[in-house]
Amino acid sequence: MRATLLSLFFINALALPLSTFAQQRQPEQNGRAVELPASPVGRVVGALLKTLNDADASAQLDFIRANFSERMLEETPPDAWLTFFRKLRQQSGGIDVMLVSPDSNERFLVLDVRSRRGNHWARMFFSLARGGDAATAQKFSNVGIFGIRDPQLERADAWSQSKMPEADTLKEIKRHAERLAAEDRFSGVVLVARGERVVLQEAYGMAEKSFGVPNRVDTKFNLGSMNKMFTSVAIAQLVERGKLSFQDTLAKVLPEYPNRQAAEKITVHHLLTHTSGLGDFFDNPQFRPHRERYVKPADYFPLFAAETLRFEPGARFGYSNAGFVVLGAIVERVSGQSYFDYVREHIYRPAGMTDSDSYELTEVVPNLAVGYARFQDDPMGIDPRRSNVAFLPWRGSPAGGGYASAPDLLKFARALGAHKLLSAQMTELVTGAKVSMTGSPRAGAKYGYGFASEMLANAKEIRGHSGGGANSGVNSSLLMFWDGSYTVVVTGNYDAPAAENLAHKICDFLARQ
Repeated sequence: MRATLLSLFFINALALPLSTFAQQRQPEQNGRAVELPASPVGRVVGALLKTLNDADASAQLDFIRANFSERMLEETPPDAWLTFFRKLRQQSGGIDVMLVSPDSNERFLVLDVRSRRGNHWARMFFSLARGGDAATAQKFSNVGIFGIRDPQLERADAWSQSKMPEADTLKEIKRHAERLAAEDRFSGVVLVARGERVVLQEAYGMAEKSFGVPNRVDTKFNLGSMNKMFTSVAIAQLVERGKLSFQDTLAKVLPEYPNRQAAEKITVHHLLTHTSGLGDFFDNPQFRPHRERYVKPADYFPLFAAETLRFEPGARFGYSNAGFVVLGAIVERVSGQSYFDYVREHIYRPAGMTDSDSYELTEVVPNLAVGYARFQDDPMGIDPRRSNVAFLPWRGSPAGGGYASAPDLLKFARALGAHKLLSAQMTELVTGAKVSMTGSPRAGAKYGYGFASEMLANAKEIRGHSGGGANSGVNSSLLMFWDGSYTVVVTGNYDAPAAENLAHKICDFLARQ
């Protein structure tokens, strides 16, 4: 899982394949609500929606207790579910089912729903428990909801499938960015370079809404997990200097790591490819209330080092922010510098990145965008966006949370391509595909060392990284066509997947040109 600020209401969704939510939609029936299927899950969902729309709090609580599995109620207590559903009812005025996904079956149901107040859409998904007695088999094992675009707007916003001259290509990209900004679905910067030429560079939305300060093309945005690229390059530089090896164990390169048993199994390769078995730290209840404690990489160790590994190192892919924090500590141990000083001196400076750094939360930084989030209690995007400052870490880490401008990210891409940061052989080794990214919404995506890789139309390969998450007010993306034809940067200060979706759609479009 990326460094997102998911609530308990959404954690159950993570057990479901993301590809389920990327299916083609079918038009709703002339804008009218549709019937639910007469399946086991359809009957229980129908009762839930009727309860949500029409019942009082007491009846809603009784329904939750009777129809949610024990595991769900252990993870999220009944009163918390009640608060969530009451808020949803208050915001929406009730919801109507507009589409039943063809992927639904007897025990799994995906719906597109619309609010009765306004025109807000969301996707809801439900599954029934398996095993146990007959009563247990009729209870929910997963319930989730997240906002989506109005399908009518989405259908009207299809990207051109035609090849076109450069001027028309740029008009098509601008048309989509402008539409998303006009619908308040994107705020940030879109930058496209063709070879060495910047052919498009436009800013949209507000960097600071309270004072009406617009985004500029050089505004600094929170990068989320994009900092992982810088961490992996730092490690690779130290490998090239003979200071360590990708096959070194954590026990060898960081003997002070608190969990010796895990350290003897985990290699630098495992950490870089998210195959170490380490997990996260954002979900640790100690993290956010005491965020000022976590500044240096080693400060984070008490949040995860004592935990049992999620799987044996090398067994599979499992996205790990903890693993990249450990890599930052390795950079410090091997280089003798703080992680932040090392990145400034050996990555930002040679690349010419003057608008990039990891700032502390209370620093006054000119031209820094405030993140704006739809928080977990507003999945349909009905309430006004709110500043994400209360939810940010005290400072970015080797796993993410630093800041950069779109032009600086282009400078990084160019320095990487010109081999100013790593040799040609090492650049290929670091950025090239190594392991399948299980659970990625982009079919076929693979992960290298801090970079993701994907094949597009016409055998075009893109490499790079995105960062941010739902309910975070953070989302940006750097995608490099590996043949050097295009570089796409989309930075933003709204929740994921606003910026990364736009970046990927731009790349899909350019790959066909």
